Amino acid sequence: MTENSWGVLSPRERVRVCLEAIVDGTTAEAGDVQGLDQELIEEIDNDQPGPISEAYRAFLAAAGKGAGRFLQGSDVFHPQILGVRKAAEELVEHHGFLTDDDRVILMHQGCQFDFTRGGGPDPEVWSYCEGSEPERHYPSFTDWLRANAEEQTKAWAHLVPWYEEA
Repeated sequence: MTENSWGVLSPRERVRVCLEAIVDGTTAEAGDVQGLDQELIEEIDNDQPGPISEAYRAFLAAAGKGAGRFLQGSDVFHPQILGVRKAAEELVEHHGFLTDDDRVILMHQGCQFDFTRGGGPDPEVWSYCEGSEPERHYPSFTDWLRANAEEQTKAWAHLVPWYEEA
């Protein structure tokens, strides 16, 4: 996938490309990537005040139940994603930077989280780690997903053979 072709894809198509990349036989097998039905997506939608963007909705529909080793160890899939907004608010209760337009999409170890900010079909992604200020890390949800897919497929390709030797 070239940068030029990435830019012409819709958010839904970008999500598809990212999920195809993680189905490499190591990070995930095809059967590991499990989506959510509309009822469970609505449950996630109703759990937080921030809107579900088109890109995030496409991710939930395609992989919201799980995706093998992808994003393992973080609360990003159903049902663990439920309640992460409340946990994030407790983590930053004195900072007050989360708005009603923000949606927490990942919580890691209870001390850091990623959230979408802004409207539109593919909003930017910000990150917060305990003890620091929130920062904009990605111009869109699909850029966040792509970066995680690239990073994790490389990491799992390196780690899995090591685990299997042990």
